[in-house]
Amino acid sequence: MKAEITITQLTKVFPTGLFRTKTAVDNLTLEIPKGEVIGLLGANGSGKSTTLKMLLGFLRPTKGEIRVCGVRSGTRASRALLGYLPENPRFQRFLTGKDILLYFGKLYGMDGKTLHTRTDELLEVVGLGKAGAERVQGYSKGMTQRLAIAQSILNRPRILVFDEPMSGLDPLGRIEIRELIGRLHTEMKETTIFFTTHILSDVESLCSFVALLKKGKLEVFCPIRELLDQDCEHYEVTTTELSAASRNQFLAGSAFENSPLGTTFSVKGTEALTEILEGIKKAGAKVVSLNSKRQGLEEALFSDRVQLSSLISKGATP
Repeated sequence: MKAEITITQLTKVFPTGLFRTKTAVDNLTLEIPKGEVIGLLGANGSGKSTTLKMLLGFLRPTKGEIRVCGVRSGTRASRALLGYLPENPRFQRFLTGKDILLYFGKLYGMDGKTLHTRTDELLEVVGLGKAGAERVQGYSKGMTQRLAIAQSILNRPRILVFDEPMSGLDPLGRIEIRELIGRLHTEMKETTIFFTTHILSDVESLCSFVALLKKGKLEVFCPIRELLDQDCEHYEVTTTELSAASRNQFLAGSAFENSPLGTTFSVKGTEALTEILEGIKKAGAKVVSLNSKRQGLEEALFSDRVQLSSLISKGATP
């Protein structure tokens, strides 16, 4: 699949004092496929925001380049292809939601009946149909965020760049924005959505690809399904009537817990599970429960079991 965003050997160095510098992004190379939802992860200072600013043309790279649909980033042509949602959007508080969209529509070169129809349509899409006539000063954080999303898709961009779209929202607001992004991806099939977040559950539910930055370097880039599939064959087994001798034989060196229900332990892999179940049967013990455990994104990214180096730039072309 053709890449919508191509990042090649991107580096950004900031001066921090006399003869001192800091490398915020270090030789980053990445291809973002078309029509996918990509989550950009990393700790504070990992280079996420700097990367987005260079993509949007707010900063110039020290070295390397970014191309948006083949066009160099930072140009007027590349900006026309992008829709942007900042982490903390701000609007003129004395204007109504509809006034805001009309204002930005005119900046995009839209006018007349087309602009008014598009504005009314988007207010409904983001759930602000009735609130569109209200002044922005009365909007909640979630309403402001939804208005900013409407503004970002006003000109039907090919790429949406969302910086911490769920930041500062209460649980209900987070759910609403997450569902809205999901609907946008479903309805705007050709549009690529590239967003940063610290909330791994949102990435797991929304994204098809995940990229992890660490100290400005690319640590992981792969389809999220591939990342979650790693080491997923984990099973939790609870047995009763298992003697101490049998337990020591089957679980030598393995962690287990004793509870009123029995002895509970984890097994990795179907072959090991089959072997242990046969041993339990021969020992005359009983299996009370058997559960398959699927690791989450947090475990997949930060567990010592996972060899992240094997996933660098993997799956750039789905």
